[in-house]
Amino acid sequence: MLAIAVLALPPPPLIAAMALAGFLGGVIAPSRDMLVRNAAPPGAAGRAFGIVSTGFNIGGIISPLLFGWIMDQNMPHWVFGTSVVFMVLTVLLALVTDRPQESSQPSAQTNPSDSTAGVMLP
Repeated sequence: MLAIAVLALPPPPLIAAMALAGFLGGVIAPSRDMLVRNAAPPGAAGRAFGIVSTGFNIGGIISPLLFGWIMDQNMPHWVFGTSVVFMVLTVLLALVTDRPQESSQPSAQTNPSDSTAGVMLP
């Protein structure tokens, strides 16, 4: 995306770069979904996917307005430059986000040997 933003590419390399960006976006989607599922607390995967999907939807609403304004200013290369800025901000936010540390010892709540499921109690 950065190359598209700063270089005046002729049509064949531009088409190839856009095709590669689309392909890589499709390749990364399953990994993103697995990361969201892994980061979600137990029993809250649906809520986590809802938050992530809401973010995508808000971006889908705002980006055409922003990119349309950029095109109206006769700066089409900045559509891609702005995308790069948001990608870098996303990476930086992911790096500075505070995440709880995972415990190496199993908790009493998750110990399967304490379960009474399937056992008839008096």
